[in-house]
Amino acid sequence: MSNAQNFSSSPGAARARGQLRRITQKLFQAAFVAWASFTLAFAILYWLPGDPVSIMLGPDAHLSAEELAKLRAQYGFDRPVLVQYLDALWRAMHLDFGKSLVTGNDVTASIAAAAPVTAWLAAISLVIAIGFGTLFAVLTLDLPGIPRTGFIVSKIPPVFVAIPTFVVGLLLLQIFAFTLRWTPATGSNTWSTLVLPAITLAIPGAGVLGQVLAKSLSRAYAEPFVRTLRARGYSEFRILRHALRQAALPAFTMAGLIVGGTIASAVVTETVFSRQGIGRLMQMGVSNKDINLVCGLIVFSALVYVVINLIVDLLYPILDPRVRS
Repeated sequence: MSNAQNFSSSPGAARARGQLRRITQKLFQAAFVAWASFTLAFAILYWLPGDPVSIMLGPDAHLSAEELAKLRAQYGFDRPVLVQYLDALWRAMHLDFGKSLVTGNDVTASIAAAAPVTAWLAAISLVIAIGFGTLFAVLTLDLPGIPRTGFIVSKIPPVFVAIPTFVVGLLLLQIFAFTLRWTPATGSNTWSTLVLPAITLAIPGAGVLGQVLAKSLSRAYAEPFVRTLRARGYSEFRILRHALRQAALPAFTMAGLIVGGTIASAVVTETVFSRQGIGRLMQMGVSNKDINLVCGLIVFSALVYVVINLIVDLLYPILDPRVRS
């Protein structure tokens, strides 16, 4: 009995309880974010002008008022809004979002088919963003043996963040697809079609990561360990590796936020490059007031966001012993 009491009061057990409590809190936050996102999307789409059935039928449909009323009843739009909301929420809790009002396809199946396209785009754009962001941060240091361009390079990340995504996409299309003809302009079936959308999506992320990492690196180089390593004769490359290891943690958190927000940026990027991913589905759903499709995509996006941030929160104490202690 005393052994069990000693174990329960040990620092390891206390850390385990704290970790479990933090995971539980994050799961409750995830559930709340998913519910709030679904509710907000349902309310906005319901109060937008236009009738979903009329939009679904198109401008060329000529139906009588009785036929329109019958179709509304068939899709459940004749019920009170609260009943519609509770029914949709109950089905969403079981990952059943019904069928798209436009295509007639199952919403969950449509999201599952489009998700890999956007996932590949997000993964490649994150790799590019990390590469460029790290390069910008290192060049701002004006290290020995590197051309002193820090002042100029430090101005590039804010510009990357400020330029709208659609402007970047259109410029890349004009230069590399239409003028130089190096890559396809549209599509989502081959690796070559990933190049321009991935760069477009990576540019804002590279700007944010570059700014965060540059500040962290500047603080790291002000630490005493840098002077100690130089006094011991360490090369600048080895010192940079140690400094990057210490400065990477804030950038790691920011990378998680960037991945979580990729779906929002993918709406513009996939529309510009005509890619059949989550962003294109969202654009189609909002344009056609497809409540089932948009609510399904909103819940999916919220879950992706909170899961990625949960993973980042769980990995942070592992990567930084100071947080764990």
